[in-house]
Amino acid sequence: IIAGERRWLASQNAGLHEVPVVILDVDDVKSLEFSIVENVQRQDLNPIEEAKGYQKLVDDFNYNQEKLSQFIGKSRSYIANSLRLLSLPEDVLLMLERGNLSAGHARTLIGLNNSVDIAKKIIQKKLSVRQSEIFVKQFRDKKFKLVSQKDSNVLDLQKDLEEKTGLNVSINNKKNNSGIISFEYRDLEQLDKLINIIKKNY
Repeated sequence: IIAGERRWLASQNAGLHEVPVVILDVDDVKSLEFSIVENVQRQDLNPIEEAKGYQKLVDDFNYNQEKLSQFIGKSRSYIANSLRLLSLPEDVLLMLERGNLSAGHARTLIGLNNSVDIAKKIIQKKLSVRQSEIFVKQFRDKKFKLVSQKDSNVLDLQKDLEEKTGLNVSINNKKNNSGIISFEYRDLEQLDKLINIIKKNY
């Protein structure tokens, strides 16, 4: 069974001996792809397991966020936000996997240099997501204070690049309209992904 094993087991437990099925002739690679797609749609996945499933489809099967969105049935922004969770430090990812933080809490921490310390305080204070957003604003480092002063067009472009790459992006546009675009990656896999995106589009 490539996909639907849990439904099949539930049918067995319910005493059903016949269920509708779709028989496909697929190779091992396609079978693995279907299994991953099935897995990321489970209700009991934590946010990191879900994000890693999406990342595997991107890395191993050349999915982009648009294809993921259509195939999984989630919005493109949902997919982008899920992938961005993987840019958080390992300690924060562990808090997510253990259920100490929700995905909503974790998104407020993306890009913060002191995200581990703030995450611990959010857990300790038992803050809601909205309370966490307010709390995080008090701990923004100098880099993010500068972001608030950026031109709205630059911020829109920065957000668009973040959604397309799944990485944290910083655009520093100078007065003469020269500048620097920075992509923050967590490991070599994310770097390879960024390079592949650039090669495919440019």
